Amino acid sequence: MKIRVGVILAGTIVGTMAMTLVACTETANEEQTVQEQTLVLGEGVSDVGLVSESSADQYPNVVFILLDDMGFGDVGYNGSEIATPVLDQMAADGVRLDRNYVYPICSPTRAALLTGQNPLYHGVDAPMAVDKSLPLGLKLMPEYFKELGYQTFIAGKWHLGMANTDFWPISRGFDSHYGFLGGWTDFYTHVGAGGLDWQRQGKSLREEGHTTDLLTAEALRVIESRQEDKPFFLYMAYNAPHTPLQTVPTISGLNEAAEAGDRYAYAEMVTHADAGIGAIIEALEAEGILEETIIVFSSDNGGSLVHGASNGSLNGGKGNTYEGGIRVPGIVWWPGHVEGGRVMEQSIIVYDWLPTLLDAVGGDASVVDDAHGQSMWAAITGNEPSESQVMVFGARDHRAVIDWPWKLVRLENGGVREEAQLFNIVDDPNEQNDLATENLEKMSELLAVLTAMQDVESRRAAPTNRPGNFYVEGEGRDFEARLEESREPWAEAAIRGSQSDVSD
Repeated sequence: MKIRVGVILAGTIVGTMAMTLVACTETANEEQTVQEQTLVLGEGVSDVGLVSESSADQYPNVVFILLDDMGFGDVGYNGSEIATPVLDQMAADGVRLDRNYVYPICSPTRAALLTGQNPLYHGVDAPMAVDKSLPLGLKLMPEYFKELGYQTFIAGKWHLGMANTDFWPISRGFDSHYGFLGGWTDFYTHVGAGGLDWQRQGKSLREEGHTTDLLTAEALRVIESRQEDKPFFLYMAYNAPHTPLQTVPTISGLNEAAEAGDRYAYAEMVTHADAGIGAIIEALEAEGILEETIIVFSSDNGGSLVHGASNGSLNGGKGNTYEGGIRVPGIVWWPGHVEGGRVMEQSIIVYDWLPTLLDAVGGDASVVDDAHGQSMWAAITGNEPSESQVMVFGARDHRAVIDWPWKLVRLENGGVREEAQLFNIVDDPNEQNDLATENLEKMSELLAVLTAMQDVESRRAAPTNRPGNFYVEGEGRDFEARLEESREPWAEAAIRGSQSDVSD
């Protein structure tokens, strides 16, 4: 599959993106055949207008796009050297979320997104163990959308439980799932931790193609084959630019400014995903439903500094609760309905999205069970600011509390709580000046927030030395390496009840 980045003109994303898609179809004997089809998508996209009521006869569609491990400094509009023309234009035409907060690693962010709750209360503070899941009694985002008559689809990474079919997305409110269940997979062989981890509707697939291309093709299939008299919710969970760092099928030629090695490979993975996002926009326009669709973009956590990512000037990165680990790029774009060209300075946290999107489509944000989040739709549309809330973050060895503008960071080493730090993240967004000794009362107040949280048994996976990094001592990383199978496929292992642990 080859994707060429669309032509970008001032104020407009223009549809001239030609793509060859590799689509898989099941034959009568359930084997996979591959067919190629060439699509030319879309014409021009109109300039974003002022806030207005939807003229559609039904709720608007929602496409939530989540990239994996993309840092704050990895998008062009934040000053990166990486080419992200589609995201840059979305940011220019939509609402850029300058303080878009998530959790410092994948599973907690995904849990918070889908539940509207702080994942720490459910023991989700790290990559989910294979034999664990979100509590089955929790109601998830697709279930709320289904109650409003939506079709619900997920393409890509799940990482919220895989050892039991009850844990899977098709058992948790999604009409369909195409992608993988674990935390990572080889972009070409679709193998993660030794087992094939690539499925449609819970059945393993063996098909050729880079995962970014295959997931983009799935998004186009969903958009084009949807039931047109019903709105849809598409959760687009790309695994790029997560490791393993692998050369993309076609080099863009747009990232020559990136340093050779990890940074260049990573940059091409980001640009490749950016083109996929452009293809989704083109498909929505070609179907005549772009102005009936709310598009949200975010990363799931800060970038991993040892794998080519950058968090700009922010401190820290993936796995910790400094700003570089939890503050990520974010955009909301609804052409013709939400006034664009704005930057929202107010903070939003990932568990706000469920009530926010229910509010945005015309549903009732208050129906979210035991919500920790709140609707931020009024702030996003520019009508009025939302009340600031205390936000609690956590990862394996980090905890943080933000009570605007104060932020407490506490490291934990083997259960031993080390000395905490206090920052004013408005005056000091890069967390260089620890004010703990000068603000003992505020320190005590924020430490009390952490103390009040009950200790919950973690659902974390055991740390593993992942072969997916393909690092050869003395030679660096092999971007052409491929991971081979050494065990049965993960989906079939789950059905048989035979699993072992796999991390992020």
